[in-house]
Amino acid sequence: MSKSPLSYLFSMTLAVAAVLVATSGVATTSVAQRFVLRTQEAGFGSAWDGTGVAVADYDLDGDLDVYHVSYKPYDQFDPRSWNRLYRNNGDKTFTEVGLEAGVRGESIPPTTLRVFGNKFGASWVDYDNDGDPDLFLTNIGPEVLFRNNGDGTFEDVTDDAGLQGANAVADLTETSGSLWRDFDLDGDLDVFITSWSGVTRFYSNNGDGTFEDISEVTGLGLDVRSWMSLSDDFNHDGRPDLYLVNDFGPNLLYLNLGNHVWELASDLFEIGGIKESMGASMGDADNDGYYDIFITNNAIHSSQLNSFYRAAATPPYLEIGTELGIGETDWGWGTELFDADNDGDLDIFAVNGSFLERDTPNRLFSNRLIEDGVLSFEDVSVASATDGLAESHGLVVFDYDDDGDLDMLVSNWREPLYLYENTTISGNWLKVELIGDTNNLNGVGAELRFSTLDGTYYRLNDGIDFLGQSIQPVHVGLGSAAMVNELMVTWPGGAREVYLDVQANQTFIAREGSGVAVSTDPSLPHSASGLAPSAFPNPAQNHVNIQFSAPSSGVYLVEVYSVLGERVAFDKILATVGATARIDLSLGEIPSGLYVYRITTNSATHVGSGTFNRLR
Repeated sequence: MSKSPLSYLFSMTLAVAAVLVATSGVATTSVAQRFVLRTQEAGFGSAWDGTGVAVADYDLDGDLDVYHVSYKPYDQFDPRSWNRLYRNNGDKTFTEVGLEAGVRGESIPPTTLRVFGNKFGASWVDYDNDGDPDLFLTNIGPEVLFRNNGDGTFEDVTDDAGLQGANAVADLTETSGSLWRDFDLDGDLDVFITSWSGVTRFYSNNGDGTFEDISEVTGLGLDVRSWMSLSDDFNHDGRPDLYLVNDFGPNLLYLNLGNHVWELASDLFEIGGIKESMGASMGDADNDGYYDIFITNNAIHSSQLNSFYRAAATPPYLEIGTELGIGETDWGWGTELFDADNDGDLDIFAVNGSFLERDTPNRLFSNRLIEDGVLSFEDVSVASATDGLAESHGLVVFDYDDDGDLDMLVSNWREPLYLYENTTISGNWLKVELIGDTNNLNGVGAELRFSTLDGTYYRLNDGIDFLGQSIQPVHVGLGSAAMVNELMVTWPGGAREVYLDVQANQTFIAREGSGVAVSTDPSLPHSASGLAPSAFPNPAQNHVNIQFSAPSSGVYLVEVYSVLGERVAFDKILATVGATARIDLSLGEIPSGLYVYRITTNSATHVGSGTFNRLR
């Protein structure tokens, strides 16, 4: 993508600065990200013996609260067996309110303790689209769906919702994770439930507070040992697909063909390796617009190293975990791709531990893409003070103190959880809270593209973690950029909206229908609105002048796209109503051919085309 002259000048300034640093003998490696353990100060000292952990603003007071699952069967006389709900006080402390809220876990029948525990996952989900987060729990025995009453309490509605099997009371299946996604694109969230012993289950949301079991009709009632699953539109057809992360068997990718038809495609994408997989995270680690997958495997028991599947526009994925130096994290569990230092690329944190191995450190890998220009990772676990030795399983990354950088919460067996506060001064940032209208209220499954003068970054709003799913704003690090010139939200189902000139260092609310609607095909016009653009010369050589009559006053974004939809140049211009606006865009090194230009303001959008011939 060619940059504007201002962006080019800024990039050259950075390059000169880098040369000066290198020649002065100063080390060019990044300052290690620094985290401080805040478990006791924050009020989490009672959260022992944990598995799943998830966050959401359940009381709608503007900050993120925490639900923590104990692996032990519930015992009223053993506080370490209680699930706990921690209300965020907004001052970096939390108050435990599980008993008052009715979500301590008393209704889950106690069973004989299993090797991996008896209670597993927690997912925050607004299943009824009423505006407040509800809570879904997985464990041995019947699952539990708690509806949020809106007054700080919850009601068990599992039976009424139809999420119980005929023999639910006697059910001893080790149900592990739950993935909430609008698989049929009808505006509410369906759920796929994984199991470590037994058969997976798939429920379609009827939109009236009840669910229909579609496991058999879809063929996705699978007898596999699976800890968790992920979802993305792997084949770019607009429908969310399903990827199962399995222990003792190949990982499985199923493409959603619509109308309850699913097709196994693990071999086509080459992401079905057998590696005793535990946890997984999805994110665009190389900033190319495609979501990569990092999977923790059991390197202790099976000698299988972690997998990093690098995505591309078309299959297959490329597995490069060992080459990147992130293959070894012992017996890995929870993991997350996230921007720890707000520089614009995604780092990796992975936790580990089991009864077969003790005192193995958790790992934080810093992504060097921004610094070095190529995808690579540096182990900064020791320097960042995140190398805890507890037997760790669960993980959630969130901004617990609302200061713009991401903190980490690690759920531990036999020890209290770790709350790591991110304390390093880092780059600018933006958090986006999505509010759906025709789509699910929290915009689960939406994709976001953040375009700045320094680069373009992509984020997926899925909230998925090992044994957990969270509802929280989408976070992006911006480095030195003070503004997102264009924020594009692709809602589930494919509708796209653009928001222009979003200032950094804030939580921005993107409400479906409030942005500028844009076509999913940049070659098709969607609103002329009197812009009357023209491009000259045509054919152009090295640069193009785009001229239009402004129907309203404001800032206009002018973009050039290839016919494949890749943006190759952009800039902004301030115009007043009725004036003829003209902007000169450098085309740099783009190949000759047909290109599409688009002009966008908050009130109108127009698309045109022209032929550009690069001088040889």
